[in-house]
Amino acid sequence: MKRKLIIVLCGLFLCFNFAFTEQQNIQGQDDIEQAWSGTNSGDYVIYRDYSWKSKTWIGFLYYDKNTVGSFLYTDDGKTFVKILFSGEVLDGEFVITGQNNISGRNNSPNYIYAVNYLMQMLPKFYQWREKPKSDSLVVKKSSKNIFEGQYGGECLINFSSYIPLFYINSIIDKDQKNILKLEEMGLAKDDKDFFEFSPIKTPKKEKTSFVLNKNAKKTPKLINNIKLNIDEQWRQDTENSFFLNGSAFFAVLPIDLSNVSGIKNNDINFIIKYLCVSSKDVKVLLDKTDIIGSKERFKIIGPAYNRADNIMKTSIRLVIKHGDFKYTIIPLSVNTDLYEKNKEYFNNLFE
Repeated sequence: MKRKLIIVLCGLFLCFNFAFTEQQNIQGQDDIEQAWSGTNSGDYVIYRDYSWKSKTWIGFLYYDKNTVGSFLYTDDGKTFVKILFSGEVLDGEFVITGQNNISGRNNSPNYIYAVNYLMQMLPKFYQWREKPKSDSLVVKKSSKNIFEGQYGGECLINFSSYIPLFYINSIIDKDQKNILKLEEMGLAKDDKDFFEFSPIKTPKKEKTSFVLNKNAKKTPKLINNIKLNIDEQWRQDTENSFFLNGSAFFAVLPIDLSNVSGIKNNDINFIIKYLCVSSKDVKVLLDKTDIIGSKERFKIIGPAYNRADNIMKTSIRLVIKHGDFKYTIIPLSVNTDLYEKNKEYFNNLFE
């Protein structure tokens, strides 16, 4: 159990640390490439596409301003298209100048249709993209109406400021039904992280024999001026990490973004973006993830799927701002069954 919690937590933060290092090496990329602002090399997005009859996912991977990878996957296993598109941005449009079909030849009508679909939708997604400017409590959001025959006519696109490539969170039709829904974001270390996509399996229901004692003796601690409302059931593993009988784990991590280039007035989006990325081992289910709180203190709450063990954990990432570019991040991973039975306890662990 302890190993599974570590895998879930480390999977999330290896991605964050990798992204942090990569961003430090970028010299004002957003200023140079305004056409793809908010996006760095290796960023990808994967959407559940409800416009198809069978369960379908489409994904887009940003290499550079002239190269975008894409795929379309149907869960019947009969269609898996992988294409590298080359192009350039002209007058606010992404014009495709070439393509490399890396999934091989296939004369199936569904396959040919999928290739054409990606060729049509990539320029449209770029044309629709809109960087949200209206403030909300944490994430800047916006929306706009479009007319898209492929999606049955009138639709509403919802944008969020932390999402790379197109800022698109979802597209819904006039009947308020999902057409497109963001399911996964990631930072690809190599092409396989993106192109070897497969949907998650039905996770095993992981039960725990541990029963939380809400009357246990309180043993509060103070780290980075943050009060930890823990009790004697928690075991301190290192100076800033704690275990609860193998069923929950959290750590207190100070983060300084002052040396990270290209994120002026964008540090919150940077943190949210990379706390929500999936990795090879752990998939963050963004369609079931909530971001709540204020710009000074917010939580990202949702399920995290451990691919190797086929289990789902509840992941809570608390972010506290201390000053310009200085934060404390507390990632908490909990057995989902235990969390559902004791939400108040886990949601009030930190002050």
